[in-house]
Amino acid sequence: MISKKFYDKKVVFIGSGNMAEAIISGFVKYDIVKASNIVCNDISRDRLQYMAHKYAVSAQQDKSEALNKADIVFLTIKPQTFKNVLEEYGKQIGKAKMVVTIAAGITTEFVEKYLSKKTVLIRVMPNTPALVGKGAMAVCGGKNATKENINDIADLFSVIGRVVVVKEKLINAITAVSGSGPAYVFYFSEVMRQAAENLGIPSDMAKELVYQTIFGSGKMLIESGLDDTVLRKNVTSPGGTTEKAMEEFLNSDFKQVVFSAIEKAKQRAEEL
Repeated sequence: MISKKFYDKKVVFIGSGNMAEAIISGFVKYDIVKASNIVCNDISRDRLQYMAHKYAVSAQQDKSEALNKADIVFLTIKPQTFKNVLEEYGKQIGKAKMVVTIAAGITTEFVEKYLSKKTVLIRVMPNTPALVGKGAMAVCGGKNATKENINDIADLFSVIGRVVVVKEKLINAITAVSGSGPAYVFYFSEVMRQAAENLGIPSDMAKELVYQTIFGSGKMLIESGLDDTVLRKNVTSPGGTTEKAMEEFLNSDFKQVVFSAIEKAKQRAEEL
């Protein structure tokens, strides 16, 4: 049973992009925050009109007006804009009972410098499958956050995917794995589709086969009770077609490429 302790609270989103929309859609769909109590703020008037029309939430282009009497503030803005927003509106943001940040590389320590000494700060790292209710998210707390605070936010985010509670020192690594991870899967899909087309499979059919293969494989990973290594070995019959393909992956050092790519993503999160 998802908690409704925030149902009547004023919940403000500074930034109303795709991730904000994913969160809001979950809140509204499962009725865990009253839509009329959700306020969206964005520099784009068109975006605000879209959000207000689709989700029946309030839209406010003026940040000060949006933040007035806020109970919870979600900072769903790009990492590069955090400093400017916090410098200008940090004191007002800090008046909220709780602040939730969603941005790669932005530590709770950095944000807390701009807030009041008592502000409860929670950091969340989601990924884009949250847009379809299948996100993978990590949650950690700032210096004032209690276990209950962290669990409350984890509970809220559970409506758009799976949530793990972690220490902040793991967030950059998680950003590199699940935060950026959908792009890796999409790229693998893209290359598989192109390879299928190269073998003469019509484009529409290639898409259908590749997309369903990835979807079905993901479902098996979650529901079969078997880990990825066992599932891979179950498909790889000795002397068969899959074994030949796997030899190519192994001979081309595919594993090291993936290791290196994820390490680079982690380093970039640290730079941000």
